[in-house]
Amino acid sequence: MKTENKKNIFVIIFVFAILCFAVSQLAINSILTPMGLELESLNKEKNYLVDENRSMEEEIAKTNSIVVIQKLANKTLKISNNNPKTIIYIEDTNIIAEI
Repeated sequence: MKTENKKNIFVIIFVFAILCFAVSQLAINSILTPMGLELESLNKEKNYLVDENRSMEEEIAKTNSIVVIQKLANKTLKISNNNPKTIIYIEDTNIIAEI
């Protein structure tokens, strides 16, 4: 009889442990699932914003390019520079320009 009682106690403890494990897993999943969905949504939004930022930076780089500005000036405003000027900056205080 004593061995049957010990086996029954072992079975009851084992079933109780499995039941506690199942309940705790359900509780954890019910908490983590909404957080996972929110995280996935935020990651999608972040990726969209990163792509948008990259395209805006590319557009800024294109519009700020001096070549683009010169072409736009030539096409739309009919401005052309036949005699391009070169500016040279020399950082030497000993050089004096003569007029």
